[in-house]
Amino acid sequence: MAQGIGIQSMGWEIRSGPYASDAGNAGERKKKREQRLRQLIASLHSGSLDAARLAFSAVVSQDEDMAHNSHISHLGAALQSSNLPGAWRCAQDLRPAYPWAFIAPPKHLSHAPPIASQPQEARSFTDGLTGRLFDLIA
Repeated sequence: MAQGIGIQSMGWEIRSGPYASDAGNAGERKKKREQRLRQLIASLHSGSLDAARLAFSAVVSQDEDMAHNSHISHLGAALQSSNLPGAWRCAQDLRPAYPWAFIAPPKHLSHAPPIASQPQEARSFTDGLTGRLFDLIA
């Protein structure tokens, strides 16, 4: 009978791909994790199944720790079965570990356009070649 030979590495671990990172980049990794988790929670809260699936995919494909998180795994299973309420319940299990993901960003950081307080004046320009007048209000 042949015996198996096992070789065990004692010092170096080489990482490549989306999980590759160095210790100097820890702050950037944390910032990206926060951004991805906030996006996941926001998409679950909005009720968009497709957006939640995309956000979940970003979380697990770019962060090894989150890919192996049991709460995230349960959330992914609920999304896979199109169970958005179940996914939201699974997300609540993340609240103790990641409370900042459930806090809405300040209004000044949102991407929503500012609401005009006054009616807009007609803005237009004349095309130099044809002399046509274009209205830019629409």
